[in-house]
Amino acid sequence: MTENIANVDLTPTKIALRLSESVNSRVSNRQVNQLLEQLGLQKKLKSRKGKSKWQLTEKGQKYGRVYLVTNTNGNWSGNQIKWSEEVINLLQQEPTRLTA
Repeated sequence: MTENIANVDLTPTKIALRLSESVNSRVSNRQVNQLLEQLGLQKKLKSRKGKSKWQLTEKGQKYGRVYLVTNTNGNWSGNQIKWSEEVINLLQQEPTRLTA
């Protein structure tokens, strides 16, 4: 069951920039992805080629959506999870995990 949530357009990179400002310390998109996984909002899947992908969990559907994206050259497309503003508030409740 999915809920309607507005403004689901934040990538982990954008979230990392916003969190870095709020905690006065550099937060990477890798840290954001790991924390989203630890909170049960997404899980990491390994593909046959050894690359990993993120999958939105049922719990994560409250905060994010999966979109099909294509790069600017048009030579790659795939799924990308984008997150709502609400997820930033959730991650800010975990300051020790953000700066570790």
